[in-house]
Order: sequence, then C-alpha cells, then structure tokens
Amino acid sequence: MGFGHSNTWVMLMIKKISVVIVLLIMFLQPKVISAKGFKYVEIFDPKQEKVVKVVQLNSEINDMVSSWVKNVDSLYGIVDPITDDGYALRIPLDPPINVETKCLKGLINEVFILIPEKQPPFFMVFENESKVNCFSFDGNIDELSKALDFELK
Repeated sequence: MGFGHSNTWVMLMIKKISVVIVLLIMFLQPKVISAKGFKYVEIFDPKQEKVVKVVQLNSEINDMVSSWVKNVDSLYGIVDPITDDGYALRIPLDPPINVETKCLKGLINEVFILIPEKQPPFFMVFENESKVNCFSFDGNIDELSKALDFELK
C-alpha cells in the first residue's frame, strides 16, 4: 500500500469521524424551548455540516413518524451506518410514545431518521445517554418530504 492510498484512507476516516462528532453534538445538545412550547423538526446536511431547515412539528408529521416507530420490527443490518451524505432528521414526538415491539420497548420522545444517499434509510433511537440503537425504516420518504416541504432524496 503506497503513501498516497494511506493518506486518502486517513482523510476519509477523519471526515467520517468529524461527521459523527457533528451529528452527536447536534443530537445531544440541549434545545431552546420557546415560551409556547413548540417543538421543531431539524434537517441536518452532513455535507454542509449544519441544520439546513427547521420545521415546526405538527400533528401530521408527529402521527406519521409515531406510527412508523410503533411498527419497528428489525434492527438495521449495516455495520457502519453513519455516512457523510444524505440527511439526518431530529424529530421530537409530542406527546412521547410508548413502544412495545420485539426490538424496541420504552417511552420514546425523540427519533432520528438518517437518509444516506446510497444506503437504505434508518431510525436511530437513544435508549439512554450511552446506548444508541438503529432500526430498519419502513416509512415513506416521499410522504415525509411532502410533509416537511423539503426534498429528502
């Protein structure tokens, strides 16, 4: 393996690690809550390393995502699901939902949907501060795009 190939690999790993760190910071940072208590969906673009759109949570989005999460039935099968392309959505659920499936049990108040360009989309749920689970996504990206007024593909 030559020096040029090794350098490319190192740069790729640094970029992936940077994207993961930015996503974790975005996902774990405390959110400012307005006086009215509105909740917002955040659409993050890893290529730009920033939130590119914020949409107020409404019943259509909340009900759509809640129904998808309640029907989660399998873990996401890709070993390294984090990519530096596509979009990552942080979706608060209001009210939080109680989920009882074969692979997810508990009260869920926030869901992340990652939509890579070259892999299937998936849910990411934080069970606690140290445990993240990824689940297969069986929702309709086009329907979600329409509800968010944002092209997710």
